[in-house]
Amino acid sequence: MRNSRFFLLENSATERPRRLWRCRALIFGLISASTAALLLCPCDCPGQNPHAILFIAISVLIGGGAAVLVYREMRQRSDITAFLKAVIAIAVVIAGVYAEFTAAMDLIAWLARSGR
Repeated sequence: MRNSRFFLLENSATERPRRLWRCRALIFGLISASTAALLLCPCDCPGQNPHAILFIAISVLIGGGAAVLVYREMRQRSDITAFLKAVIAIAVVIAGVYAEFTAAMDLIAWLARSGR
């Protein structure tokens, strides 16, 4: 009974939104991890601190993984060239990291001013 056509159609119809949700959650998680690596970075003087370059490289690698996932999400669109899809994917990740980094820095400054 479980192998009937109705159950196969039902499973395939519900699997697609779940996979899409999981992929987007993974993209958000990778962007957040990239931002966290930048927040841990002692980037005041990257040339004087060897750990700064390591944290920047980790952030770029994690952001690159997020860009690959965004590119794979856009792969289904046939009206955009592959080069433009790659540029858009990289821009989405950069904008996400910048937005999270700015919000985190503002929150840190607010907490420092309030004395917590």
